[in-house]
Amino acid sequence: MDVIGAVGRFPTVIFTSALVVVLGFWLLVLLGRAGVRDFDADAPALARVFKGVPVAVAASVVTVSGWLVSLSGNVVVDRVGLTGLGAALARVTLLALSALIAGAVAHGLAASATKLFRGEHRPRQRDLANGTPFDPGSPLDSAGRRARGNRLAPDNRRARG
Repeated sequence: MDVIGAVGRFPTVIFTSALVVVLGFWLLVLLGRAGVRDFDADAPALARVFKGVPVAVAASVVTVSGWLVSLSGNVVVDRVGLTGLGAALARVTLLALSALIAGAVAHGLAASATKLFRGEHRPRQRDLANGTPFDPGSPLDSAGRRARGNRLAPDNRRARG
């Protein structure tokens, strides 16, 4: 019962809500409605920080490890019996400590998981004009129209364009 109670208390409740979102995302991946690398183009700095590991995987590791550290720390704070200002300071410190440990775990795992994701393609670049994804191998341009000079374009007026 201590663990169930700790899930809904600060700071674990922050990680619990993030964990629900992460689980929803992975359910969408399993159903084929989302891809593992869907966020790489949206967060290129994070993609570089995690050395090729998909941003969704790294964010999931941060969320799960932060949730576990926060949950275990919350149970310890409850068992020690801190109350009042001491408990509040302990929980705020626990939030910061959980985030730091989660980041360190994600960086450590990213270093070893880089080998797994090495063969995958890089995130798609974005078109500077309107921010939409640009895929050089696509028969469509960044605005979703048939690309110029594309022999496969069924609408010859647009292809000549």
